[in-house]
Amino acid sequence: MKVGLKNVGILSGYNLITHFGRSLVIKAGFSLVLLVLGISSGNLMAQTQSEFNALQRRITGIYDDNATGVIRVFAAHSTFDERGDLQEGVQIGSGCFISREGHILAAASVVSNSNRTWFEYKGVTYSSELIGVERSINLALLKANNLPEDFTFFIPEANQALPDVGSLAVIISCPLNLAPSPSLTMVAGAESKFGAREFPTTQLRINKRVRDGEGGSPVIDLNGRFLGILAWSVPEIESGYVLPARSVLRVRDDLLFAGKFIHGWIGIDIKSRSTIRDGLQIFLADIVEGSPAAEAGLLQGDVLVRMGDFGIHSFSDVRNAMFFARAGQFLDVQVFRDGVLQDYTVKVVERPEDQPTAPEPAEVTNPAEESPASPEDEGEEEEPS
Repeated sequence: MKVGLKNVGILSGYNLITHFGRSLVIKAGFSLVLLVLGISSGNLMAQTQSEFNALQRRITGIYDDNATGVIRVFAAHSTFDERGDLQEGVQIGSGCFISREGHILAAASVVSNSNRTWFEYKGVTYSSELIGVERSINLALLKANNLPEDFTFFIPEANQALPDVGSLAVIISCPLNLAPSPSLTMVAGAESKFGAREFPTTQLRINKRVRDGEGGSPVIDLNGRFLGILAWSVPEIESGYVLPARSVLRVRDDLLFAGKFIHGWIGIDIKSRSTIRDGLQIFLADIVEGSPAAEAGLLQGDVLVRMGDFGIHSFSDVRNAMFFARAGQFLDVQVFRDGVLQDYTVKVVERPEDQPTAPEPAEVTNPAEESPASPEDEGEEEEPS
C-alpha cells in the first residue's frame, strides 16, 4: 500500500540511552528534592495519578466527539509498466469532513491524478468527487456524493493563532486498514522549511512517527479545537508536519471556488542584510516592471517592515504574507525608506505562470556597525514574490 505522505528532508540524529545506574541517581535526587521541599511522595503520586486520569478522560472525550468526522479515503490509479501493460492500483489515506455538505480534506499525494475516489465510514463505502488539489502543501478537497446520516465535521478558524511549542494534541487517523484511532502528540516547532525543502507557509512540526495511511488526518488540541491537517512525514527524526487551520481554510476556499490554489503575486524580489546595529533586514532587491508593486510606488532598496498582518523579520514572514494574500484584494505594505516609515497599498494578482517558485535565499551577515550604502553592494540570492 502506497502512503499519501512525502519525506521532506534528512536530518542526522542520535539515540538517547538511559543507563540503569544513572536512573538510580535521578530517582535518588528526585526523592531528595521532595524531602527538602517537605512534599510527601505519596501525596505527589496521588496528585500525579489524578492529573493523569484527567488527561486520559480528556483524550477519550476528544476522540468520542470527533471520531465520526474521520474517514478512510481511497483513490484508484492507472499506470503503465515498463512493458507498456496497464497496471491498476489503489492508494489509501485518512481524511476528514470539513463541512455539513460533505466536503472532505485528504492528502493530495493519495488522490492526485486518480481515476476515481471513494471513502469508507463505519464499514460502509461512499463515492466521492475530487474537487481540487494543491501539491505544494499536500492537500486535496473532495465532495461526498452520498452522505452518512450521523457524521460530524471540523471547523477551521479564520484567524486562529499557532499553538505554543510544547502544546499537546490528539491525532485521529486511519493507519493501515484500521478504524479511526487516536494518538497523543506534542507540537515541537513551527517552521517554513526543513532541510532543503521549503513550505509555502509555516507548518507545525509534531513529535510523531507517521504511519502508513495517516496522511490527511485531523489534529486537535486538548481544548477540542481543530489545529490542522497532517500533511508530511519526516521519518529521519520520527516527526511530521501539520498544515495549520488558518492555512487549511485559505486553501480550501480556493479549491472549492476555483478548483485550484491561486498564488498571490505583487512582483518583488527580496534580499536580506544584517548588521549589529539594525539586525536582519529584508529589503526589495528588485521590482518587476509594470507589476502591482511598481504601480503602487514601491522602490528598490525599500526595507520591508510589515505586509498585511505580518511583521517582516525573515524570509518566512514574506512567504506567509504572500500565502494569505488573495488575488483581487489589496495588501497593505509598510516600508522603511530614507529613515522614514511609509505605507503603500498594493493590489494582489494571480502569480504569472512564467514566475518561478521562490528559491532558497542566502542570509549574509555583515558585522559592520553601518548598513551597506546600497542594496546593490549585497551578494544575497533573491526570492521573488
